[in-house]
Amino acid sequence: MLIKLSGLSALLLLLVVMTPAYANVTSMSLEKGFYTTDESFKLIGTQDGKETVFIIIRDAGGNFKGMLSDPSPDQGEFTAIPRPVPNFFTSEGIYNATAFVDSQKEEEGFTIKLEFDGKKLFEVPDFVLELKSIADRSVEVEKTLSFTVGLIDTSITDAVFSLEGEPTGATIDSSTGKFVWTPSKSQGNMQDVFYTFDIVVNKGSQEDREKITITVKKAYEEPAPKPKQTIPEPEPEPLQIPASFVDETKDPQSYVDRYNNEASYKKWFDDNFSEYESIYQAVGIEE
Repeated sequence: MLIKLSGLSALLLLLVVMTPAYANVTSMSLEKGFYTTDESFKLIGTQDGKETVFIIIRDAGGNFKGMLSDPSPDQGEFTAIPRPVPNFFTSEGIYNATAFVDSQKEEEGFTIKLEFDGKKLFEVPDFVLELKSIADRSVEVEKTLSFTVGLIDTSITDAVFSLEGEPTGATIDSSTGKFVWTPSKSQGNMQDVFYTFDIVVNKGSQEDREKITITVKKAYEEPAPKPKQTIPEPEPEPLQIPASFVDETKDPQSYVDRYNNEASYKKWFDDNFSEYESIYQAVGIEE
C-alpha cells in the first residue's frame, strides 16, 4: 500500500513539472486614440510572460473578421503587426478584440470593445469623460488670472485640454488643464467687458466642454463731459417812443393820417419800422 501511494505521488509530481503554467494577457489597447480608414491600426498590450500573442476580431454577432498576432514579443508586452482598418472593419458597429497567448484558448483571453463609425476606429471607453463644473470669474486689466480645470473621474490619464473661442492671449496647458490669461489694456473698457468661450477636454472618442464667462472689470472712468459755454442773448433795446422819424413839434395825429391815407407812406413805415406794433405806437398816441 505504501509503495502504491509513493508511486502515485511521484506521478502527480511529474505531471506538475511537465504541465506549463499559463501566461495570461493582462491588458490591451489601441496604440493611439483612433485610426481612420486610410490608416493601419495597431494593438498593444502586456502579458505575464513572453509567448506569441494572437488577437481575434469578431463583430457584435460573433462573426470572425480576422486575426492579428505578435509572433516574437518582448518579455511582458506585445505589439500586434499593424493591419489596414478596412481589412477588418467595413460596417459600422461594435467589435470584440480578444488577445490570448499561444498556450491559451480564445475564450480564456483578454477582450476589449472597438467601435467603427464608418470613418474612424476607436476603443469603446470604460469611463465617462466629464469636466468638473467651472465657475465664471473676473479679472482686472494687466492682472493675471490663473486656475486649473479638472475631471470628475480623477483616475483618467492622458486627457487633452483645449480652448475654443478664447480671448487673445488666453492659454491652457493641454496636459494639466492650467488656464492663464492676462488681459491687456485694449481688452478693457469704460464698462465691464464679458468674454465667453469653451474649455474642452478630449480623450479617445469622448469629448466634454464647459462654457465660461470671464469679466474684465471696468478699466477706466469715462471723462466727464465739458460744460457747454452758453453766450447770453443780449437784452433787447427798448423801443424809442416816439420813433426817430417823428418831429415832436408836429401833431402826432398827422403821421397817423398820412399812414392811413398814403399808400407809399404806409409801405415806407412798414418796411423800415417793423419793430413797432402800429403807427400809433411809433408816434406815441393811443389807438
